[in-house]
Amino acid sequence: MRSDLVYATERGVELHLDLYLPATRPAPLCLWLHGGGWVRGSRTARAAERLVPMARNGMAVAAVQYRFSGEAPFPAQLDDVRAAVRWLRRNAADLALDAERIGAWGASAGGHLAALLALCPDERDRDLGDSSVQAAVCWYPITDLTRRETDVPEGPLPSFATGPPMVPPPEARLLGVESLRQAAAAAAASPITHVHPGAPPFLLMHGDRDGWVPSEQSRALHRALQVDGVPTSLLLLAGANHEDPAFETPSSLAAVAAFLRSALLPEPHRPGDAAEAGSTAG
Repeated sequence: MRSDLVYATERGVELHLDLYLPATRPAPLCLWLHGGGWVRGSRTARAAERLVPMARNGMAVAAVQYRFSGEAPFPAQLDDVRAAVRWLRRNAADLALDAERIGAWGASAGGHLAALLALCPDERDRDLGDSSVQAAVCWYPITDLTRRETDVPEGPLPSFATGPPMVPPPEARLLGVESLRQAAAAAAASPITHVHPGAPPFLLMHGDRDGWVPSEQSRALHRALQVDGVPTSLLLLAGANHEDPAFETPSSLAAVAAFLRSALLPEPHRPGDAAEAGSTAG
C-alpha cells in the first residue's frame, strides 16, 4: 500500500489518494469513491472490509479524497475525481499500474460520482489529459437528484442516520442551494440525464430494503442504460439496507472484481444483464 499521495492542489489544499496494490503488477486499476452525502466521509473508511480484499482479488484500488460540498459546490467533486484519473495515468509507469483502462467504483455519494465520471466526458481532456473511465460500479447510488424529495424509503433508516434530518438536505448542499426545487442544476448533476450510446459498462448494486436511497434510483438508471444499448447489470441484494454489510461479503466483492476484470483487461468481455443467483434485476 502507498498512502497520502498528492494528486492535486485546490486553493492551497492538497488532495490525496491511497493505493491498495495486489501482489502481481501491473494490475487492472479502479478508483474507490467513498460515501457520506458529499458532506463527510473518508477514503480510509471500511478499507479493511472493502479495499484490502479487492487488492487480494488482483485489483489495484486508488482510494480518492474529494472536496465536500461545504468546501466547494458541484461540479468541484467531479472535477476532483477527474483530476485523480489524470494523475494516475500520468504516473502509471512509476507506480507499476495499468492505467490505459480505469474503472470507477463508489458507494452512495461516491456511486453518484462514479456514474458521472463514466457518463460525462470532460471537454477539457484535450488540454489536461485523459480523465475517462472504462467501467463503473455503483453501490446504492443517487442517480436522479430531481426525485430525491419524493423518494419513498424501502426499509428502516440505516444505523448511521441518527439525529434530525439535515437542513438543507445533502443534495441541495451539493448544488449550493436551499432546496432542490430551486435548483435548475439538479438534472444536470444527475447521472440519468447523461446516459448515451457508447457509454462504458455498468454494474449497479443496491439493497431492496434501502431506507435511505430506494433501489428505484438504480433500477431507473439500469433501464435508461438498457434503452441506449449500454452494457449494464443490476444486482439487488435481498434484505439489504444502505451501507449494509451484505455489500462486503466475499460473494459481493468477487462480483465487483470479476466485473472490473472483464471490463478492464485486454480484449474484455462484457457481463450480461442477468444478475447472479440469489438476486433479482429489473
